[in-house]
Amino acid sequence: MFFPKALPLVDPAALLGDRRVLTALGAGRVTAADLVKLGARDVLVLEKNGPARARREDRWVDKAYRRIPDVRKNNCEVALLHGSAAYALLEKREFARMSHVLVPMGPSLLAAALGLLIYGRRKILRAAGRTRIPTARGIREYLVLEVRFKPRDLTRQYAPAGLTPLEILRLLDGLDYVLLRGAERIVAGDHQGDIDLLVSHDALHQLKERFGRRIGTASVDAYTDDGQGGHAYKSVPYFTPPLAKDMLASAQTTAEGIRLPSPRCRFLAFGFHLLFHGKCVPDGPAELGPATFTKPGYHAELEALARAAGLPVPRDLDAMEALLKDAGVMPSLDLIGFYSAKDAFLKKRYFDRTPVKPGLATFFVRDFGAGPDVVDGIRQRLSNSFEILVEGPVDDSNRERIVRGVRGGNWSDSAAPGGGAPPIHWFVCWDPSPIPPSRRTRRKHPRVDNERIRLKDDLRKDFGGGTTRDLRVIHSSDNSLEAVDHLEHLGLTEHPEIRRRMAQ
Repeated sequence: MFFPKALPLVDPAALLGDRRVLTALGAGRVTAADLVKLGARDVLVLEKNGPARARREDRWVDKAYRRIPDVRKNNCEVALLHGSAAYALLEKREFARMSHVLVPMGPSLLAAALGLLIYGRRKILRAAGRTRIPTARGIREYLVLEVRFKPRDLTRQYAPAGLTPLEILRLLDGLDYVLLRGAERIVAGDHQGDIDLLVSHDALHQLKERFGRRIGTASVDAYTDDGQGGHAYKSVPYFTPPLAKDMLASAQTTAEGIRLPSPRCRFLAFGFHLLFHGKCVPDGPAELGPATFTKPGYHAELEALARAAGLPVPRDLDAMEALLKDAGVMPSLDLIGFYSAKDAFLKKRYFDRTPVKPGLATFFVRDFGAGPDVVDGIRQRLSNSFEILVEGPVDDSNRERIVRGVRGGNWSDSAAPGGGAPPIHWFVCWDPSPIPPSRRTRRKHPRVDNERIRLKDDLRKDFGGGTTRDLRVIHSSDNSLEAVDHLEHLGLTEHPEIRRRMAQ
């Protein structure tokens, strides 16, 4: 049974002090001034009669409340949810970034009870106590819910409310970032929608610190060069590491103060974006044109960027892909596999082909500080489930090809010394009797074609160095098609024993 009155009292100043606070549908109950008196750093007031565009007033921001998702479209740390806004507790994504949610005693407790019923057992929500907030109309009592959840996807950030897109970018002066799209519209003052940025991993903390000083409601998608810390696209880096590195290294600052990649990098990045980020029509024409893409204007923009870079305008998708390959920024098949999730165009172009039967698998040992000491143990475990056809170290003869070609070229990992765990050894294996993937594997890893490949889960646990989390000490192909792609990077496409097994 749920008894809020039995919970301990919590000091409201301890909850709100120096924090960004949201109050939704609280008119007549609590004001921004009430919350500022308790130490709130900045307050966002959402009301049905609020302005469509965020409007700053001293220490608070006013904005219209239209529907429940408005609760999450900001960078607030604590939320006071009144009336129907409290039903945001029924959907995790609406409150996941908060540290605490406060619900007034009364009818809104029904929403709190339902939220606890859904997320209490999973320890995502916890009733932490009650608090009493002094207002001009007397003391208001609230149930305090603690949020215990860390979202994986943190790409969406919120820049300070009330600023123009150009003013938002000027907040980032001195940081290692580049604007990905829309520079001309931002300068002209008619930019609409999100601002997309590529940020170096080292500069990300500073970006968040600058945005976090005040209430933010302006949407900014910040992708890092290595995709770590939740700033990725479909759980992998937005661009391949060589392209991201070149874009940041070539950055030039315009007269208006916007950092842009070189014209060549802008063109390559836009072509990459069109091909791999869901912008192509699945059954579009072979020749590039307005009908190729989900928005007709994309083709004109591609042509303009090609001319600015002094590069040929690609005639078709094959030509665009060839340009990316020649530049050394084409993603590998395993990276395209991540991009292809819910993307009919990529699935058709890269994976709807004559299937390669299950059986072939590649494994790469990564260095998390133990060096080659783990290789013998991993070899023994692999040989219990597979025939090892050929293996070898990653050395000067193949390192560049493997590092750039496998795993999308991204070997970053925050758990590794120096933030990177490069490959140090490789295995090409054969399974003469592959096992169909289990239901769980098909759900979590839809590209896997052989249940034995998930042996890497056990290897990560057993060779993780005794840490609290499983280190990704092993990377593998998900299926035979990816393994064949890896053979090219290993220089083994003509290996006689591999060819013989594949011919079977």
